[in-house]
Amino acid sequence: MEEVWDRLADQVMRQLELRSPAERSPWLVAIIGVPGSGKSSTAKAVCARLNARGVPAANVPMDGFHYYRRQLDQMPDPELAHARRGAEWTFDARAYHACLQQIKATGQAEAPSFDHGVGDPVPNDIQVGRQHRVVLSEGNYLLLAAEPWCKLHELFDEAWYIDCDVDTAMQRVFQRQTGNGLEPEVSRWRIAANDRPNAEQIATTASRATLLVPTLPLA
Repeated sequence: MEEVWDRLADQVMRQLELRSPAERSPWLVAIIGVPGSGKSSTAKAVCARLNARGVPAANVPMDGFHYYRRQLDQMPDPELAHARRGAEWTFDARAYHACLQQIKATGQAEAPSFDHGVGDPVPNDIQVGRQHRVVLSEGNYLLLAAEPWCKLHELFDEAWYIDCDVDTAMQRVFQRQTGNGLEPEVSRWRIAANDRPNAEQIATTASRATLLVPTLPLA
């Protein structure tokens, strides 16, 4: 994957060289994949490579736009909302679009991160400034055709889909969940009830990407 990440950084730099000097908006790259595909690792690795090469880059993950647990509590079926957290309707897609739109228009924004220990977003934790020439944003649903996700498409200069089959990704999700202390039977239930249905929905969007990227090898 080191070589793949190097090539992706090379590609971004080539695109920047082709831009007009008058173009001030950051180059916005979407990185999409099913749970467990390696999209977060790819975003972090490419962002680090660009910064190391003197190209200021920032990473704004979709994860920061999870609805808060208190918001899930207010939904018509709170138990279902918590059980399906990670499905596309458990994210504030409009706030996510507004943040990326602001970045594209002004070159700056304060974006939320996600604290997995607490289980909720952290407001204004990611700073994007006018010095950033590239902004990467990774998530599951960035290529959905449904409202309001479809409005994201016009903002992205590139959309990379991490090409990972669902079965391999679910194996990786199982390893991750059980490695974090979740009982195997609980992990299998979560995958069957939530992670796999989400992944199968996401996989249908791969054809809308501008580039297919090979996945991380299964450990």
